[in-house]
Amino acid sequence: MDNRITLITPPDFFENESYSIMFVHLGDDDQTRVSKWLAAANLSEHINIYFYDHDSNLEWFFYALSRCEYICIDLDSMNSATSILSGYILGKKSTYYKTNNENVSAVCHFINQNRITTVESFLERAFNEQSNR
Repeated sequence: MDNRITLITPPDFFENESYSIMFVHLGDDDQTRVSKWLAAANLSEHINIYFYDHDSNLEWFFYALSRCEYICIDLDSMNSATSILSGYILGKKSTYYKTNNENVSAVCHFINQNRITTVESFLERAFNEQSNR
């Protein structure tokens, strides 16, 4: 079976049983890294990628959070809504976060110890877990 990647952005909703991950405030460089990683990964499953970037549609945002097995957030690029919700987002056990700010990381570490330094490390964890199911 050929793999298929479905990119889902606000305001669209997508209902299926495919494995789903979410990126929150992914920068341009990281978007390129994700594309390259997925192209080389040779995945056999259909996957959904929810992508949230500075949209104000919080209904969609909460829906996507509930649908995804893994979430990756760049804390250095949050908007006002995700900044307010950051404790909630980080409280989810399947959330991984990226930050270049050691002070932010030190505080977030009390809530969530899933800090990543590259988006590729998030993808490896998310898809290794999926293949072990």
